[in-house]
Amino acid sequence: MRAITVHPGRSGSLSVIDVPEPVPRDDELLVEGMALGVCGTDKEIVRGEYGTPPHGRDRFVLGHESLGRVLHAPSGSDFSAGDLVVGVVRRPDPVPCGACAHDE
Repeated sequence: MRAITVHPGRSGSLSVIDVPEPVPRDDELLVEGMALGVCGTDKEIVRGEYGTPPHGRDRFVLGHESLGRVLHAPSGSDFSAGDLVVGVVRRPDPVPCGACAHDE
């Protein structure tokens, strides 16, 4: 699987890298990405303006506007293989950006 990544805070660190295929836990969905948007936030992160990688990682995967198809859903969930889904993949931000603070 390929991912668009940066070293947060380091302008010009954008690269596309190979990452391991995810293995879902029993209570998780496995989703195949179909479409990904790159927005203004991603451009700011690429310029090194902000961003923090997940704990224990040095790179940050870009692309928080996405459409995917469920490949595997846990039994008893409200999802089924083949469902189309959008993901919210950003960690909570305790200090919203100016645009978010103004509901833009």
